Amino acid sequence: MSEVYFHKSLRHKNIDYSRGQFFVTMQIEHNASLLGVIVGGKSILNELGKSVQAELERLPEKYPELALGEYVIMPNHVHLIVTIKPQPTNKEQHLGYLMGRFKGATSYIYGQLKRTGKVADIGKHLWQSDYWENLISSEDEYRNYEQYIRNNPQRWTQDRWGAVTQYMLGDAALLNMPKRAFVASQVYDSQCFAPRRIEISGRGTSVPLPSAAVLISTFTSPQEREILRRAILKKKRIIHVCPQGIPSWGALSPEQQLALEEKRLLFISPQPNGSVLNKKVAAWCNEYVLRQAQEIWVGDISPNGMLDVLMKGLRQEKEGGTEVPRPE
Repeated sequence: MSEVYFHKSLRHKNIDYSRGQFFVTMQIEHNASLLGVIVGGKSILNELGKSVQAELERLPEKYPELALGEYVIMPNHVHLIVTIKPQPTNKEQHLGYLMGRFKGATSYIYGQLKRTGKVADIGKHLWQSDYWENLISSEDEYRNYEQYIRNNPQRWTQDRWGAVTQYMLGDAALLNMPKRAFVASQVYDSQCFAPRRIEISGRGTSVPLPSAAVLISTFTSPQEREILRRAILKKKRIIHVCPQGIPSWGALSPEQQLALEEKRLLFISPQPNGSVLNKKVAAWCNEYVLRQAQEIWVGDISPNGMLDVLMKGLRQEKEGGTEVPRPE
C-alpha cells in the first residue's frame, strides 16, 4: 500500500483571519531564485518578478478590503504586510483566500512564461504549498516588520557569506591589475560562440585594455570554461572566482599548478572548499566579477536569466547615477 501524505496547515486556530494586520512570507517552490537577483543590496526583478510585483500591487484594486503595506520581492521569496479591513463578505479564512488568489494569478503567469522559455522550469508549481504569517498586534511590531522588509535585500549576501576574497590561493597582487571579465550563461554550448565586448557601468573603459590585463570570471559555464582553457594555454594572467570554494592542489591540472607557481593565477572564494553551489552565492560572485572589471566581455546570455538581470541592474546604476559599494 502506498504512503499517503497529509499537508498540515500553518494557520493558528485561535487567530481571526477575516480581519487584522499580518506579516506574510511566500516562498518559491524548491527555494528557486526565479524572480530576479540582488545587485548592490537592491532587488532587481526579471520579467516574472515584475509580473509578481504587478499582481501584488493590483490586489487592493481587486479586493478593496485589503490594504497593502511595505513589501519586498526577493529572488526566491516575497515578504509583505497586509491589512484586512472588516467586511460582512469576508471569509473566515480571508487571509488565506486572498493569498491563494494572488498565488493562483502569478502561477498562471509563470506557466505562460515557462511555455515560451522565458523562465526556468521548476516544475508544475511556482509557490510552495503554504505560506507563513504572523499576526501584528502592536505599532512597534508593525514598524519592526517594516524595517525587516526594507533591509532584506542588504542582508541577502551579508548574512550568508563573507568577502569574495575571504579565501585565496595564488598571487594576490593580481587583484591590483586592470581586469577583463568574461561571463556566459550555463545553458549554451562552448562551440562556435563569438565573445563580444560590452560596457555596462561607469567603470568600463572607452579604450580596450592591453592584452596583459587579468582575465576574471567564475568559469562555471561551458563557454567560460572554454575561455579559461584558452587563457591557460596562452599563459594569461587569471583570477578564478570560485563560488564553491577553492579546489585542492591535487584537483588542479598540471597547467593550473604551473600557473600558480609562475604567479599567473589567483583563486578566490567567499566559501571554504567543498561548499554547496547555489544561485545566491553564484550571483554574489558574478556581481563581484562584473564590478571589479574595467572591461567586460560576454558570450551567450540567457534572456531573463541571472546574468542578464544582473547586468541590467548594473546598467540601472549607471543611468541613475547611483554608486553602490562594490562587494570586496
